[in-house]
Amino acid sequence: MQVSLIRQTPVASILLMLMLVVAAFVRFATAPYGDELLAGGATLPGMWVDAFHSKYPAWGTVLSAVVVMFVGVGVGRNVTSLGLYQARTTVSIPLYAILSCGIFIASDSLAVALSSYFVLQMLRYLCGGYVRGTDFNFAFFAGFYAALAPMFYSPALLFVLLLPVAVLMFGLSWREIVVMIAGLLLPFASISYIHWLCGGDFAMPMVALFENFVSHNGYTLWGSESVVALTMMGLSLFVVICAILSFFGDKRTVALRQRTILAFYIVVFVVACAAFALPSATTGVFMLVALPASVLMPVVLLRLSDAVSNLVIVLFVVLMILHFFVA
Repeated sequence: MQVSLIRQTPVASILLMLMLVVAAFVRFATAPYGDELLAGGATLPGMWVDAFHSKYPAWGTVLSAVVVMFVGVGVGRNVTSLGLYQARTTVSIPLYAILSCGIFIASDSLAVALSSYFVLQMLRYLCGGYVRGTDFNFAFFAGFYAALAPMFYSPALLFVLLLPVAVLMFGLSWREIVVMIAGLLLPFASISYIHWLCGGDFAMPMVALFENFVSHNGYTLWGSESVVALTMMGLSLFVVICAILSFFGDKRTVALRQRTILAFYIVVFVVACAAFALPSATTGVFMLVALPASVLMPVVLLRLSDAVSNLVIVLFVVLMILHFFVA
């Protein structure tokens, strides 16, 4: 009987993700690339996370791996609960692991992983509110997590642009918009107020966030000398483009709500890729791009034969193994 990697059980997908994440962080700990040593700016409370990671690098790396695995499971749960595909699959879980840490890992991986978790929660509440209908809790927490993400990794501030996109695509009411704005402003106002109570300037955290967002960290997307990393990036982009073309070419496989959510994830992918162009971008952007990419890839993998989809997944795993040895 032929084995189908894309239709494995959730337990098998989680175990594969576990092995991939451990292998990626072992590679990072033993032989990091030069680009991976560039850290992105973070304001409070992200600065506290960076300080902890710098003081306890081993614990910081372990916690980073745990958060990445937690986010991977969350991606799998979201796509399953939303029913985005014509068949049930949890392949998004290992795909997230491959894309988020199999290519590059950020030196401040714990803060970046936490930021990607908050972006995941923002997407979860935006899409969940659309499926459930009018729900002020979903609208509030979507804005709340959108504000938390850039506090840990400044390029994530770009994802705030997804809120007005969601308003247009999901048809949110004006009351939900007001609640979402309140949720968006609450973290910014709270951290500014706490900083003011401690004797600092009220606007300093937001000024620091903007300065980190526009400051250049010295990272360029094509600056790496890793042939394997560039190959993985090209293969990932090719599969995502095929998934997008497959989505637009077939309008009858999923219901209207699911198609709208997938279309929204295409916008998320474009915004995430645009983060590479930011001066503050580092290799941590891969954790953000992995969120929409791992959701879009199964769209085309499920429409291919098991042999072809197996080949694509195995090729990713083989490239990750080569990443240990080929620079």
